[in-house]
Amino acid sequence: IPPFVTQQQIDAERQLSVIVDVSCDTTNPFNPIPIYNVNTTFDNALLDIPSANSRPLQLCSIDHLPTMLPREASNQFSADLLPTLLQLPERTTAPVWTGAEKLYHEKVESMATTD
Repeated sequence: IPPFVTQQQIDAERQLSVIVDVSCDTTNPFNPIPIYNVNTTFDNALLDIPSANSRPLQLCSIDHLPTMLPREASNQFSADLLPTLLQLPERTTAPVWTGAEKLYHEKVESMATTD
């Protein structure tokens, strides 16, 4: 997937001042937020992100934050996911599924190599 935010974007004019990255995917080459490479902790929750922009940018990436509230996190994730799963029988017409399929095909096409 393309990055959600890049160094070029944070160096440019922006209103953004805080990012909370729940993926905490710093070691993945496909990290969706490739502007940092360390996770934060409860004792040191915010990381200052260097930028050419004078507006400060801080990032929180506590990699086990949802585990602090496992039941609540599970209930919320389930509640958010259930409506999408219930649309699966209408996969060919439900916007969430047709959009996901379209994006999948676009990404597969962009990875195609010509020999």
